[in-house]
Amino acid sequence: MAIHYVIVEDEALAAERLQEMIQKNRPHWKLQGVISSVRLAVAKLEMLNPDIIFLDVHLSDGNSFAIFDQISPKAAIIFTTAYDKYALKAFSLNSIDYLLKPISSDELNRGLSKFEQRSLHNSHMPDWKSILHDFQPSYKDRFMVSTGERIKSLPVDEICFFYAQGKHTFITDRTGKEFLIDHTVTKLSEVLDPKKFFQINRQYIIAFDCISEMIAYSKGRLKLITNPSTPSEAIVSVDKAPKFKAWLEGE
Repeated sequence: MAIHYVIVEDEALAAERLQEMIQKNRPHWKLQGVISSVRLAVAKLEMLNPDIIFLDVHLSDGNSFAIFDQISPKAAIIFTTAYDKYALKAFSLNSIDYLLKPISSDELNRGLSKFEQRSLHNSHMPDWKSILHDFQPSYKDRFMVSTGERIKSLPVDEICFFYAQGKHTFITDRTGKEFLIDHTVTKLSEVLDPKKFFQINRQYIIAFDCISEMIAYSKGRLKLITNPSTPSEAIVSVDKAPKFKAWLEGE
């Protein structure tokens, strides 16, 4: 009997790569669809009723744990995530399968084999809602920054944008002051509240209420005008543009 699965992932390339890896490891498995947001997952998962869900922890419209506040899928779930200490703690304590990005073929096969063993013995699927109740996402609310010889705590509500320049990453606050920080843009995207901040490309993460104007750009992209201004053009990349527009509308 064919196993039916759904991928919940907001990065198209990541979803495509995961699908290819699953098909290579389990060619008889059937993909029912790729879902890109919490909102769509809530609307579609119970209707699709897959055997197994590959669920990204961080989606464009929030943390995927929020799905379980609204529905209770009967499927087995394998979470996919970049390093997230809260998620990993929950998974480890409750023997929930998870795959760390970038996902390796060996780790994927381990998770698939564990699912098959569980299914073979008709093991009861965990109550995901109960398990994840105590592990809601915790986002950074401040950063320690240096000003000369002094160090101060900068609340995220005072930050306008983060940007990368060469090997360095900077914070720009709402007054236009810049601070060097020891984080990559990729890592920042995992610890910032996705309702307040959006990574528009590889260089910039922008706060919602610092955007003062948007200008249509070539190839469906958008140019953002912020206050204070970014040191270089802040262009929403082609692959980010659809999710960015949904983010602006609160989806």
